[in-house]
Amino acid sequence: MFLGMIKRIFTLLLVLLAACGAMAQSQVCLKGRVTDAASGVVVEGAAVTLEGMGLSTTTTVSGEFSICGSIGFPVRLRVSHIGFAEYHVEINQPNSDIVIALTPKIYALDRVVVTATLTPRYTEDVPALVSVIGAESVTAQPATNTDNLLRTIPGLYIDRSNGVFSKNASVTMRGLDGANRVLILYDGAPLNKTSYGFINWSLISPDMVKQIEVVHGPSSALFGNNAMAGVINIRTLEPTGEPFYGNVTLEGGSLGLVGARASVGVRVTPKSSAHPISVLANVFSRKGDGYITAPRAIRDTTDVASYLEETGGSVKVVMQHADSSRITVSGNYYTDKRGAGRAVYLADGSFDAYTTSRLRIGYTGSMGQQRVEAYGYIQHEKYYRQNESLNSTGDTYRLFHTNQQSGDMGLWVNLTRKLGQRNTLVWGTDVKYGWMDATDTYRTSTDVVDRDGKVLFGALFVQDELSLLDGKLSVLSGLRFDAATFFDGVLNVTDPTKNTGFRDDTLANFQSSRWFALNPKLGLRFHAAEGVSVYASVSTGFMPAKLDDLCSSRKVTKGFKLANPNLKPEHLLTYEAGAGFRLADMLRANLSLFYSRGTDFQYFVATGDSIDTGGAELKPFVSRKNITGVSIIGGEASITANPFKWLTLGASLSANKSEITDFDADPVTNINLKGKHLAEVPLSQASVEAVFTSSVVNVGLLWTYIGKQWGDDVNSYKIDSWNTFDLRLWRDYRSFRVALDIFDVLDNPYYDKKGLISPGRFFQCSVKYSF
Repeated sequence: MFLGMIKRIFTLLLVLLAACGAMAQSQVCLKGRVTDAASGVVVEGAAVTLEGMGLSTTTTVSGEFSICGSIGFPVRLRVSHIGFAEYHVEINQPNSDIVIALTPKIYALDRVVVTATLTPRYTEDVPALVSVIGAESVTAQPATNTDNLLRTIPGLYIDRSNGVFSKNASVTMRGLDGANRVLILYDGAPLNKTSYGFINWSLISPDMVKQIEVVHGPSSALFGNNAMAGVINIRTLEPTGEPFYGNVTLEGGSLGLVGARASVGVRVTPKSSAHPISVLANVFSRKGDGYITAPRAIRDTTDVASYLEETGGSVKVVMQHADSSRITVSGNYYTDKRGAGRAVYLADGSFDAYTTSRLRIGYTGSMGQQRVEAYGYIQHEKYYRQNESLNSTGDTYRLFHTNQQSGDMGLWVNLTRKLGQRNTLVWGTDVKYGWMDATDTYRTSTDVVDRDGKVLFGALFVQDELSLLDGKLSVLSGLRFDAATFFDGVLNVTDPTKNTGFRDDTLANFQSSRWFALNPKLGLRFHAAEGVSVYASVSTGFMPAKLDDLCSSRKVTKGFKLANPNLKPEHLLTYEAGAGFRLADMLRANLSLFYSRGTDFQYFVATGDSIDTGGAELKPFVSRKNITGVSIIGGEASITANPFKWLTLGASLSANKSEITDFDADPVTNINLKGKHLAEVPLSQASVEAVFTSSVVNVGLLWTYIGKQWGDDVNSYKIDSWNTFDLRLWRDYRSFRVALDIFDVLDNPYYDKKGLISPGRFFQCSVKYSF
């Protein structure tokens, strides 16, 4: 009996060993990597599933995946990720070297953005209003400059009233005046200058634009200063995998405009490395005779055409490495000379000239389970201005020159880590340094004004993304601490006359000052049904003073600006709620309502004195000061529809009321701005866009409307509303593209906030050859 029992146990062990061996044989693994088919960059967080087997995983920060289990072949593998078309492939045997390239979705109404959260997200998953200008809009819109592409975004006011001949464009948002309250990013790095706050839009060639992402509302919890009204991120084209390619464009238009543009890309693999290097470069040059911007009723012999001469270029170099990290080096160079529309004795008259150079070095990779993104940048600008004028009686001639150099440099580092399938944590640091060194030299008098200053910013930030209720509820929270220091501020005036308003030599060494800010944000978006969602958020904004306001006394459009080294930072608190609706890829609509409350708001205020600056009338002394309270209430709506493959329709509407709610009146000047509306802010805006595509000719139509706006601080007059109708016709034939742009088709010129007139109907034709 005992021997029989031993025999049965031995037999059972053999059976168990055989079963284990069979199970071991069926426990196989599939391993591989997922990349972006367009750029070759690895894709993190892609869902990899074996259909019908209940086995799935997600790709790591290096784009790799591994699925092990009892797998019966053949098996169907499915890979999906937001922003890409779903990928299916049949696997017939174990494989540890599967390479999957996902194709980006180009024409989806719900686009993928990274600006709002620093992680790839569909716009309908972000607890905020996010607008996108895609590659097809860049092709279809009539645009002479990159800022023209933003005209269809609700709540954005694009001030380029002189068209391509404008000195620069100003982009403002959500009822706030001043371009410095909108943060402009170029591939994630800030373009705003600490000296003046705005950017030079002409630096950016439309040919290099891949996608523009607009985050509406304060984003200082992530990006700090300048991000008070919102953030605009211009994402440029990536080099492709082609060994050699490019294009050449020739253009010409009204008012003597001629130009040429060219792009070239290469991809090489050095002998010393198995990893390729991709390069994409772009150059452009343009000149034009311009037109007289002064209204006919007030023109005199000194009014001349505002001419244009500009040249620029950019380059992007991408180096991919085996560990899925990559280094990107990009640079920009731009120089121009633009006539100011006035000439007395000098052949080139009054003009402005900018020379800007910029370098950015970025790194993307992984450190353990964390994704690392870091970049450093440096920007340098030389500005030269020549200004000549006669006074109102014509018996006094004035000439002065401005020589200014300014610069910015910074370092940004952020780390991203997934804490499970539903939680993503982002944290990092941001350091920036800016400086300005300017001299105004009056040639027809003895005045010399020097103005210098520096500013240093430092910040720490953290952000948490949480998905709840099976993905129906998205929660986004963030917090950022900022510290800023103004130092080495100097205003030096020697041999002054009435031209500068100083009575004696002045040397002011401004004391250093510091500001601190803590900016939180909380947002929620709930998906009530497929394609239907609502969101609500509360966020804050922080804006230190510009260097020019802190240490510069000089002539400005409003009069003569006095330096205010005691200017404090301004703060903005915004409550917002909105909804989104999407019907597949046929229809999408968004609605947003917001209320903002500003404290210590920075605003130009007249001192009560006046000065003769050489114009037709006396101009006031003004100084940037902190207004106690500002309130803004507004709404934005947009709709996009693709009823047919050959037709895309879009419309936007926005309105706001921006009012000074509290103001400490000056008993000397008797100026009280309480209850006044913020100047130079349109009360309403609208746009309608239609794009028709066919084998014969493609048509892009755009109508824009800008409502009335108050023209000065005391609301003594309004600037009239205006609208334009623009048209683009283009045709692709083999390697050629021929395009005709007509701006202001109905020839309806309007007056801007400076009293200057727009060019009216303007033609531009271009021929592009791609190879």
